Order: sequence, then C-alpha cells, then structure tokens
Amino acid sequence: MPESLVVLGGGAAGMSAASRARRLRPDLRITVIEATKMVSHAPCGIPYFIEGLFNDENLFMTYTPSFFESERKIEVLTNTRANEVDLDARVVKTDSGKTLEYDWLVVTLGALPKTFPRVEGKRIFYVHHPAHAVEIREQLWSMNKIAVVGGGILGVEMAEALDSVGKRVILIHRGPYILNKMLDHDLGDVMTKLIQGKVELHLNESTEEIGEGYIKTDKGKYQVDGIVLALGVVPNVGMFKDKLQIGVTGAIKTNRRMETSMKGVYAAGDVAESIHVVSGKEVWMPFAPVANKMGFVAGSNIGGKETEFPGTAGNMITKFHDMFIGKVGLNESEARDAGFRPVSATIRSKTRARYYPGAKDIYVKLIADENSKRILGGQIVGGEEVLGRLDAISVALMKGFTVEEMFFAEMGYLPAISQVWDPLTVAARQLLKA
Repeated sequence: MPESLVVLGGGAAGMSAASRARRLRPDLRITVIEATKMVSHAPCGIPYFIEGLFNDENLFMTYTPSFFESERKIEVLTNTRANEVDLDARVVKTDSGKTLEYDWLVVTLGALPKTFPRVEGKRIFYVHHPAHAVEIREQLWSMNKIAVVGGGILGVEMAEALDSVGKRVILIHRGPYILNKMLDHDLGDVMTKLIQGKVELHLNESTEEIGEGYIKTDKGKYQVDGIVLALGVVPNVGMFKDKLQIGVTGAIKTNRRMETSMKGVYAAGDVAESIHVVSGKEVWMPFAPVANKMGFVAGSNIGGKETEFPGTAGNMITKFHDMFIGKVGLNESEARDAGFRPVSATIRSKTRARYYPGAKDIYVKLIADENSKRILGGQIVGGEEVLGRLDAISVALMKGFTVEEMFFAEMGYLPAISQVWDPLTVAARQLLKA
C-alpha cells in the first residue's frame, strides 16, 4: 500500500504542500480536507469583489478542486472538516464519517478573525473567507451607511471598497493613526490625512458595544445600517493546542523544515510561526506569499528533497484608492524591541522625471541600526512604483545590506517611471549623513 499524506486545509499553503509533494512523489497517496467549497483560494481578493471589480466567485480560486483531482491526482474533500486527529495513531476522522490513515500530516488550517464579544446580528459581518463573499456583498450593497471597525490592512481595504460603491463609511479605529501597527507615525499621518478626505474617520476610539444597527464607542454612539468587523486575525490552532508545541506568537512552532514537535507532522501558512530575517525572533506573518513558500518547503521535505524556509522579511502592501502603502522589515518600535538602535530618514519625492507628465508623490522611509549601519526596514507610501521598491528593500534585508550597500545598489532609470536619483537611493543617502 502506498504511503499517504493528509493535508488539513486547502488554502495557499495546503495546496502548495500537496502539489509539491505530488511532483516529487508520484506514488504518494494525497488527500486534502477543506471545510469550504473552495481550494487554492485568495482571501485578499474579497475587498475587490465587494468593490465590484469582478463578479465570478470562481476567480477566487487559482485552480478548482476538479483540477487537482484530474491533473495532479490529489483527492480533495471539500465541505468537509477534520473533527478528530489522533497524532499517535496517525489517523484523521472527518465530520462525514471518513477515517484517513496517514504517514505525513500537514496542518494548514489558516487563521480565524478576531471576534468582538457577545455580538450577533444579520447586519454584522466578519470578512474572512471568499466562500462567503457573494452573500456578504449582496447584503452590504443593499445598505447605505456602514461602519468599519479596525484601521489595519483589511479595515482600510474594506473602507475603500465600500466608498467606491457609494456607501457612507464610518471608519472607527482605536489607534492614533491609520495602519499604526504597520507604519511609523510620519507615514501613518500621511495616510490618515488621505483617508480623512474620503470617509468619516474616528481615531483613538475604543468600541464598547455593538448591536443590530448601532455601534457604541467610548466617545459616542453611531447609528448605521451595517457593521464590518476588521479586528485582525489569530492562528487557527484550537484543534492542536494540547497536541503540538505552540510558539510565543500563538501559532504552531516549527523548525525551518516546517516540522512541528511531532514527528511526521508539518505546519505551514497562517497557522505556523516563523522567524524574522532581521530580528531573528519568532514572528507570525499571515500573508499569502509566505504561506505558499512554507507549503512548498513542507511538501519538498515530505517528498524527500531537503529544503529550509529562511524566514520572513515581513513584506506587506495595501492600497487606498490611488495610494499604495507598504512596509518591509522592522518599523522603529519593532527595531527598538529587537535590541537595535534605530535611525531613520524619510524623504518625499516624485515618481517620474520632472519633465515627464503624470508624476505622483512618493514617500520613502528607511530605518537602519546606528551601530552596525545595517538596514532594518523600510516604509513607502506613493501613487505608483511602490511594490518594486519595497521588494528591493526586502532583498536588501534578506542579504543584510548596510546603508552604504543600499545607496550603491544600482536602480534602473526611465523618466516615465523613475528619477535619475531613485527615491530609495535618496533615502539611503540621507541615512549616510546620520
């Protein structure tokens, strides 16, 4: 009888692990258990679906369950949950009554939305899984005044989506500025001023009570038609809290091969902990590119090809209408917490040569360690060409660049999309003076 792999969760990490293992082990019997009707799905697309940028929910899936079954010979059990896992006996039991024995298990159960206590109602929404996107959009589109609670990435994206379809949006955030866990105050202020011009923004307000048609904070009460709760996410580790070692972040602890504390059991994606390449400390980064690579590593090792996940630089990006907002590495407070002595330079520039029409503002912040001069992180807010520069900083962090090396890194120049002194180079030059 061939050896078997069972994957719990059919998202990015799960299907990457299954696909990689299949490529390396054509003889392996592989089964994926997914609680919804979708696999290889893209939760990041939900705000854009709600904005009406596309209408076919199948576009949330990179590949369908039938593709994996016919083309990759991976059995996919959709609308199925694992309700019991015996790690000693190496057995998974599903809610459909099926019992699966395994030689390898990969846990890719993802994350769950943080919830507000004692909240129920037909007009209160958690935006988390694309399998529910159609129903949520239908209800939100029927409303006029909608509160979004939470000023993180999802809150900002939902505020943009709802504003774009003509809703009156109230964005309530307990932080002092938008995206305060991502950005330092200087670039956070830039984004906050931009958002204030589009939605009704309430900062430094803590939500105390939520009911059908209203939300009460420590500063006021707001009557609304609906409420979107974007409070963040937590790793979905409930089934394994007493079975596998949980890390300091609350996610499952793994080594660089994505192995857990139990032999033959791997974890990947939003359910798994990682290491930050700059600080060397345990971090939890629930983002799709990280999840896909973790899954690739787990599948590679199961397939017999020794592979290690090097860690994450924490590369994250979002947008609000015409502005893109990105961060990679450590912000200043994270750098101090990690034991560095951060120094920074923030510059404002343009995205194109002065004579080329259509130039947009771009703000670049670079952070370095005062002692070693090593680049620790960067933040960028701009109207275009943000992601490429963010990725350049990410590579610099992965390779341990100093400020001088960042300055001399050769940036391409084309008047239509850059200046001869690239904003990244300018920011590094400012740091050289520090």
